[in-house]
Amino acid sequence: MSHDNPFSAAAATALAPSIARRGWFKAFTGLLALAAALVALYFAGPRNEFGPASATPRAQAPQDLAALDAWLAAQEAQVPDIRPGNAKGIVWAQAPGQRTPWAVVYLHGFSASRLETAPLTDQVARALGANVYYARLTGHGQNSAAMGDARVQDWLADAQEALSIGRQLGEKVLVISCSTGATLATWLETNGAATGVAGHVFVSPNFGPKDERADLINGPWGHRIAYAILGDERRWTPDSEAEKQAWTSSYPTRSLFPMMALVKATRESALERFAVPVMVLYSPKDQTVEPRLTKDAVSRFSSTNKQLVQVDYSESKGQHVLAGAIKAPTATAPMAQSIVNWTRTLGP
Repeated sequence: MSHDNPFSAAAATALAPSIARRGWFKAFTGLLALAAALVALYFAGPRNEFGPASATPRAQAPQDLAALDAWLAAQEAQVPDIRPGNAKGIVWAQAPGQRTPWAVVYLHGFSASRLETAPLTDQVARALGANVYYARLTGHGQNSAAMGDARVQDWLADAQEALSIGRQLGEKVLVISCSTGATLATWLETNGAATGVAGHVFVSPNFGPKDERADLINGPWGHRIAYAILGDERRWTPDSEAEKQAWTSSYPTRSLFPMMALVKATRESALERFAVPVMVLYSPKDQTVEPRLTKDAVSRFSSTNKQLVQVDYSESKGQHVLAGAIKAPTATAPMAQSIVNWTRTLGP
Protein backbone atom coordinates (compact mmCIF):
# COMPACT_ATOMS: atom_id res chain seq x y z
CA MET A 1 0.00 0.00 0.00
CA SER A 2 1.50 3.27 -1.03
CA HIS A 3 0.78 6.75 0.28
CA ASP A 4 1.32 10.15 -1.41
CA ASN A 5 4.01 12.22 0.29
CA PRO A 6 2.63 15.78 0.78
CA PHE A 7 6.15 17.06 1.00
CA SER A 8 7.33 15.50 -2.23
CA ALA A 9 8.95 17.69 -4.89
CA ALA A 10 5.99 17.21 -7.20
CA ALA A 11 3.53 18.37 -4.56
CA ALA A 12 5.64 21.38 -3.74
CA THR A 13 5.76 22.30 -7.39
CA ALA A 14 1.97 22.02 -7.61
CA LEU A 15 1.45 24.20 -4.55
CA ALA A 16 3.86 26.95 -5.61
CA PRO A 17 1.41 28.88 -7.86
CA SER A 18 -1.22 28.84 -5.13
CA ILE A 19 1.23 30.17 -2.56
CA ALA A 20 2.39 32.85 -4.98
CA ARG A 21 -1.19 33.91 -5.64
CA ARG A 22 -1.85 34.20 -1.93
CA GLY A 23 1.31 36.26 -1.54
CA TRP A 24 0.36 38.65 -4.30
CA PHE A 25 -3.19 38.91 -2.91
CA LYS A 26 -1.86 39.83 0.52
CA ALA A 27 0.47 42.40 -1.01
CA PHE A 28 -2.35 43.82 -3.11
CA THR A 29 -4.78 44.07 -0.21
CA GLY A 30 -2.02 45.62 1.86
CA LEU A 31 -1.47 48.28 -0.80
CA LEU A 32 -5.22 48.92 -0.97
CA ALA A 33 -5.36 49.34 2.78
CA LEU A 34 -2.41 51.74 2.67
CA ALA A 35 -4.00 53.73 -0.16
CA ALA A 36 -7.31 53.90 1.74
CA ALA A 37 -5.48 55.09 4.84
CA LEU A 38 -3.65 57.77 2.85
CA VAL A 39 -6.89 58.93 1.22
CA ALA A 40 -8.58 59.07 4.62
CA LEU A 41 -5.62 61.00 6.02
CA TYR A 42 -5.79 63.46 3.12
CA PHE A 43 -9.51 64.15 3.48
CA ALA A 44 -9.17 64.40 7.25
CA GLY A 45 -6.60 67.16 6.82
CA PRO A 46 -7.17 70.75 8.01
CA ARG A 47 -9.16 73.01 5.71
CA ASN A 48 -9.31 76.72 5.06
CA GLU A 49 -11.84 78.23 7.45
CA PHE A 50 -14.20 81.15 6.90
CA GLY A 51 -14.58 81.69 10.63
CA PRO A 52 -17.58 83.30 12.36
CA ALA A 53 -20.30 84.58 10.04
CA SER A 54 -20.20 87.97 11.71
CA ALA A 55 -18.14 91.09 11.31
CA THR A 56 -15.34 92.11 13.64
CA PRO A 57 -16.79 94.51 16.26
CA ARG A 58 -16.02 98.02 15.17
CA ALA A 59 -16.58 101.54 16.52
CA GLN A 60 -19.59 103.07 14.80
CA ALA A 61 -19.29 106.18 12.67
CA PRO A 62 -20.86 109.34 14.11
CA GLN A 63 -24.36 110.19 12.93
CA ASP A 64 -23.42 113.85 12.51
CA LEU A 65 -22.39 114.23 8.87
CA ALA A 66 -20.20 117.19 9.72
CA ALA A 67 -18.13 114.96 12.02
CA LEU A 68 -17.53 112.14 9.54
CA ASP A 69 -14.40 113.51 7.87
CA ALA A 70 -12.56 114.03 11.14
CA TRP A 71 -13.67 110.65 12.47
CA LEU A 72 -12.47 108.82 9.36
CA ALA A 73 -9.16 110.69 9.40
CA ALA A 74 -8.65 109.73 13.04
CA GLN A 75 -9.41 106.09 12.26
CA GLU A 76 -6.92 106.00 9.40
CA ALA A 77 -4.28 107.84 11.41
CA GLN A 78 -4.10 104.77 13.65
CA VAL A 79 -3.11 102.60 10.68
CA PRO A 80 0.61 102.70 9.76
CA ASP A 81 2.07 103.12 6.29
CA ILE A 82 -1.05 103.89 4.27
CA ARG A 83 0.07 104.81 0.76
CA PRO A 84 -0.96 108.21 -0.64
CA GLY A 85 -4.46 108.11 -2.14
CA ASN A 86 -5.34 104.76 -0.56
CA ALA A 87 -7.07 105.88 2.65
CA LYS A 88 -10.80 105.53 3.17
CA GLY A 89 -12.69 108.78 2.88
CA ILE A 90 -15.54 110.86 1.49
CA VAL A 91 -15.76 112.97 -1.64
CA TRP A 92 -18.57 115.47 -1.11
CA ALA A 93 -20.71 116.52 -4.05
CA GLN A 94 -21.17 119.99 -2.60
CA ALA A 95 -20.17 121.41 0.77
CA PRO A 96 -19.05 118.86 3.37
CA GLY A 97 -21.89 117.61 5.56
CA GLN A 98 -24.64 117.99 2.93
CA ARG A 99 -26.70 114.90 2.14
CA THR A 100 -27.47 114.14 -1.50
CA PRO A 101 -30.31 112.23 -3.25
CA TRP A 102 -27.83 109.51 -4.24
CA ALA A 103 -24.72 108.30 -2.44
CA VAL A 104 -22.15 106.07 -4.11
CA VAL A 105 -20.03 103.57 -2.18
CA TYR A 106 -16.92 101.99 -3.69
CA LEU A 107 -15.57 98.60 -2.56
CA HIS A 108 -12.21 97.74 -4.11
CA GLY A 109 -10.75 94.34 -4.91
CA PHE A 110 -8.17 92.08 -3.29
CA SER A 111 -4.69 93.65 -3.02
CA ALA A 112 -6.07 96.82 -4.64
CA SER A 113 -7.32 100.19 -3.41
CA ARG A 114 -9.78 102.95 -4.30
CA LEU A 115 -7.38 103.93 -7.10
CA GLU A 116 -7.87 100.71 -9.10
CA THR A 117 -10.73 102.01 -11.31
CA ALA A 118 -10.46 105.75 -10.53
CA PRO A 119 -11.90 108.05 -11.79
CA LEU A 120 -14.83 105.77 -12.73
CA THR A 121 -16.74 106.21 -9.47
CA ASP A 122 -16.09 109.97 -9.37
CA GLN A 123 -17.55 110.33 -12.88
CA VAL A 124 -20.66 108.36 -11.93
CA ALA A 125 -21.10 110.37 -8.75
CA ARG A 126 -20.76 113.72 -10.53
CA ALA A 127 -23.44 112.75 -13.04
CA LEU A 128 -25.78 111.74 -10.19
CA GLY A 129 -24.87 114.70 -7.97
CA ALA A 130 -23.87 112.17 -5.33
CA ASN A 131 -21.56 112.04 -2.35
CA VAL A 132 -19.03 109.19 -2.51
CA TYR A 133 -17.58 106.97 0.19
CA TYR A 134 -14.40 105.06 -0.64
CA ALA A 135 -13.68 102.06 1.58
CA ARG A 136 -10.26 100.61 2.35
CA LEU A 137 -10.28 96.92 3.21
CA THR A 138 -8.20 95.91 6.22
CA GLY A 139 -4.56 95.23 5.37
CA HIS A 140 -4.80 96.99 2.01
CA GLY A 141 -2.99 100.12 0.91
CA GLN A 142 -0.18 99.50 3.43
CA ASN A 143 3.04 97.51 3.49
CA SER A 144 3.27 93.92 2.34
CA ALA A 145 3.04 92.28 5.76
CA ALA A 146 -0.25 94.00 6.65
CA MET A 147 -2.11 91.98 4.03
CA GLY A 148 -1.36 88.81 5.97
CA ASP A 149 -3.03 90.02 9.16
CA ALA A 150 -6.56 90.51 7.77
CA ARG A 151 -9.44 88.11 8.36
CA VAL A 152 -12.72 87.70 6.51
CA GLN A 153 -14.51 89.22 9.49
CA ASP A 154 -12.40 92.39 9.19
CA TRP A 155 -13.46 92.80 5.57
CA LEU A 156 -17.10 92.20 6.48
CA ALA A 157 -16.76 94.99 9.02
CA ASP A 158 -15.19 97.28 6.41
CA ALA A 159 -18.02 96.60 3.97
CA GLN A 160 -20.75 97.05 6.58
CA GLU A 161 -19.14 100.30 7.70
CA ALA A 162 -19.07 101.48 4.09
CA LEU A 163 -22.76 100.76 3.52
CA SER A 164 -23.71 102.38 6.83
CA ILE A 165 -21.83 105.56 5.90
CA GLY A 166 -23.36 105.44 2.44
CA ARG A 167 -26.86 105.46 3.95
CA GLN A 168 -25.89 108.55 5.91
CA LEU A 169 -24.53 110.32 2.86
CA GLY A 170 -27.53 109.92 0.58
CA GLU A 171 -31.20 109.06 0.34
CA LYS A 172 -30.42 106.11 -1.95
CA VAL A 173 -27.22 104.10 -2.10
CA LEU A 174 -25.47 102.77 -5.19
CA VAL A 175 -22.58 100.38 -4.54
CA ILE A 176 -19.87 100.02 -7.16
CA SER A 177 -17.53 97.14 -6.42
CA CYS A 178 -14.69 95.49 -8.26
CA SER A 179 -13.57 91.86 -8.10
CA THR A 180 -13.46 90.69 -4.44
CA GLY A 181 -15.25 93.88 -3.42
CA ALA A 182 -18.22 92.46 -5.34
CA THR A 183 -17.82 89.16 -3.49
CA LEU A 184 -18.15 91.04 -0.21
CA ALA A 185 -21.20 92.93 -1.46
CA THR A 186 -22.81 89.66 -2.55
CA TRP A 187 -22.13 87.97 0.78
CA LEU A 188 -23.78 90.82 2.68
CA GLU A 189 -26.88 90.73 0.47
CA THR A 190 -27.30 86.96 0.78
CA ASN A 191 -26.53 86.55 4.47
CA GLY A 192 -29.16 88.61 6.20
CA ALA A 193 -27.42 91.99 6.40
CA ALA A 194 -29.84 94.92 6.17
CA THR A 195 -27.83 96.75 3.54
CA GLY A 196 -30.42 99.30 2.44
CA VAL A 197 -28.76 99.40 -1.00
CA ALA A 198 -30.84 100.60 -3.97
CA GLY A 199 -28.56 99.07 -6.59
CA HIS A 200 -25.25 97.26 -7.11
CA VAL A 201 -22.77 97.55 -9.95
CA PHE A 202 -20.23 94.74 -10.14
CA VAL A 203 -17.08 95.10 -12.22
CA SER A 204 -15.47 91.69 -12.85
CA PRO A 205 -16.89 90.07 -9.69
CA ASN A 206 -14.81 87.35 -8.08
CA PHE A 207 -16.83 84.15 -7.77
CA GLY A 208 -13.74 82.06 -8.45
CA PRO A 209 -10.23 82.67 -9.79
CA LYS A 210 -9.32 81.83 -13.37
CA ASP A 211 -6.57 79.54 -12.10
CA GLU A 212 -8.50 76.55 -10.78
CA ARG A 213 -5.54 75.55 -8.62
CA ALA A 214 -6.58 78.34 -6.25
CA ASP A 215 -9.48 76.14 -5.11
CA LEU A 216 -6.91 73.76 -3.61
CA ILE A 217 -6.58 76.31 -0.80
CA ASN A 218 -10.09 75.42 0.38
CA GLY A 219 -9.44 71.68 0.21
CA PRO A 220 -7.68 69.41 2.71
CA TRP A 221 -4.18 70.57 3.60
CA GLY A 222 -4.87 73.61 1.43
CA HIS A 223 -2.58 75.95 3.32
CA ARG A 224 0.38 73.57 3.04
CA ILE A 225 -0.30 73.03 -0.64
CA ALA A 226 -0.38 76.80 -1.23
CA TYR A 227 2.94 77.25 0.55
CA ALA A 228 4.43 74.38 -1.45
CA ILE A 229 3.36 75.96 -4.74
CA LEU A 230 3.83 79.66 -3.98
CA GLY A 231 6.30 79.78 -1.14
CA ASP A 232 5.83 82.18 1.77
CA GLU A 233 5.20 85.25 -0.39
CA ARG A 234 3.42 86.10 -3.61
CA ARG A 235 5.06 88.82 -5.65
CA TRP A 236 4.46 90.45 -9.02
CA THR A 237 5.98 93.45 -10.80
CA PRO A 238 3.79 96.54 -11.34
CA ASP A 239 3.79 97.96 -14.85
CA SER A 240 4.00 101.58 -13.66
CA GLU A 241 4.50 103.77 -10.63
CA ALA A 242 0.77 104.43 -10.57
CA GLU A 243 0.08 100.70 -10.44
CA LYS A 244 2.61 100.35 -7.64
CA GLN A 245 0.69 102.97 -5.65
CA ALA A 246 -2.73 101.44 -6.28
CA TRP A 247 -1.93 97.77 -5.59
CA THR A 248 0.03 95.80 -3.02
CA SER A 249 2.32 93.86 -5.34
CA SER A 250 3.91 91.58 -2.75
CA TYR A 251 2.18 90.01 0.22
CA PRO A 252 2.32 86.87 2.37
CA THR A 253 0.79 83.77 0.80
CA ARG A 254 -1.50 83.50 3.83
CA SER A 255 -3.24 86.66 2.58
CA LEU A 256 -4.96 84.46 -0.01
CA PHE A 257 -6.64 82.29 2.62
CA PRO A 258 -9.41 84.69 3.77
CA MET A 259 -10.05 85.75 0.17
CA MET A 260 -10.58 82.17 -0.96
CA ALA A 261 -12.69 81.37 2.11
CA LEU A 262 -14.93 84.34 1.26
CA VAL A 263 -15.21 83.29 -2.39
CA LYS A 264 -16.21 79.74 -1.46
CA ALA A 265 -18.69 80.79 1.22
CA THR A 266 -20.31 83.34 -1.08
CA ARG A 267 -20.52 80.99 -4.05
CA GLU A 268 -22.10 78.29 -1.89
CA SER A 269 -24.49 80.64 -0.10
CA ALA A 270 -28.17 81.08 -0.95
CA LEU A 271 -27.56 83.40 -3.89
CA GLU A 272 -31.31 83.37 -4.57
CA ARG A 273 -31.60 85.80 -1.66
CA PHE A 274 -29.83 88.44 -3.74
CA ALA A 275 -32.88 90.45 -4.80
CA VAL A 276 -31.43 93.97 -5.20
CA PRO A 277 -31.13 95.48 -8.70
CA VAL A 278 -27.70 94.67 -10.09
CA MET A 279 -25.64 95.49 -13.15
CA VAL A 280 -22.71 93.14 -13.78
CA LEU A 281 -19.92 94.30 -16.09
CA TYR A 282 -17.55 91.53 -17.13
CA SER A 283 -15.23 90.37 -19.90
CA PRO A 284 -15.25 86.82 -21.27
CA LYS A 285 -11.47 87.25 -21.66
CA ASP A 286 -10.87 87.94 -17.97
CA GLN A 287 -7.56 86.38 -16.95
CA THR A 288 -8.01 86.86 -13.20
CA VAL A 289 -11.47 85.49 -12.44
CA GLU A 290 -13.48 82.84 -14.24
CA PRO A 291 -16.33 84.42 -16.29
CA ARG A 292 -18.29 81.16 -16.33
CA LEU A 293 -18.55 81.26 -12.54
CA THR A 294 -19.70 84.88 -12.75
CA LYS A 295 -22.54 83.95 -15.09
CA ASP A 296 -23.48 80.93 -12.99
CA ALA A 297 -23.67 83.00 -9.80
CA VAL A 298 -25.63 85.88 -11.32
CA SER A 299 -28.10 83.46 -12.88
CA ARG A 300 -29.07 82.43 -9.36
CA PHE A 301 -29.82 86.01 -8.22
CA SER A 302 -33.54 86.69 -7.85
CA SER A 303 -33.24 90.38 -8.80
CA THR A 304 -35.99 91.49 -11.17
CA ASN A 305 -33.70 94.24 -12.46
CA LYS A 306 -30.59 92.29 -13.41
CA GLN A 307 -28.20 93.09 -16.25
CA LEU A 308 -25.22 90.98 -17.26
CA VAL A 309 -23.19 93.20 -19.58
CA GLN A 310 -20.29 91.87 -21.62
CA VAL A 311 -17.63 94.59 -21.90
CA ASP A 312 -15.87 94.51 -25.26
CA TYR A 313 -14.46 98.05 -25.30
CA SER A 314 -11.85 97.89 -22.53
CA GLU A 315 -8.16 97.97 -23.40
CA SER A 316 -7.25 96.59 -19.96
CA LYS A 317 -4.33 94.17 -19.92
CA GLY A 318 -5.72 90.89 -18.64
CA GLN A 319 -9.32 92.13 -19.06
CA HIS A 320 -10.04 92.21 -15.32
CA VAL A 321 -9.87 95.82 -14.14
CA LEU A 322 -11.97 97.06 -17.03
CA ALA A 323 -11.86 100.81 -16.41
CA GLY A 324 -9.75 103.46 -14.74
CA ALA A 325 -6.88 105.78 -15.58
CA ILE A 326 -4.27 103.15 -14.69
CA LYS A 327 -5.56 100.10 -16.55
CA ALA A 328 -8.11 101.26 -19.11
CA PRO A 329 -8.41 105.04 -19.50
CA THR A 330 -10.43 105.05 -22.74
CA ALA A 331 -13.00 102.64 -21.29
CA THR A 332 -13.71 104.78 -18.23
CA ALA A 333 -16.10 107.36 -19.69
CA PRO A 334 -18.30 104.91 -21.63
CA MET A 335 -18.50 102.58 -18.62
CA ALA A 336 -19.39 105.47 -16.32
CA GLN A 337 -22.15 106.55 -18.71
CA SER A 338 -23.58 103.04 -18.90
CA ILE A 339 -23.66 102.88 -15.09
CA VAL A 340 -25.36 106.29 -14.86
CA ASN A 341 -27.97 105.32 -17.46
CA TRP A 342 -28.77 102.12 -15.61
CA THR A 343 -28.86 103.81 -12.19
CA ARG A 344 -31.40 106.33 -13.46
CA THR A 345 -33.77 103.42 -14.19
CA LEU A 346 -33.87 102.84 -10.43
CA GLY A 347 -35.66 106.12 -9.85
CA PRO A 348 -34.76 109.72 -9.09
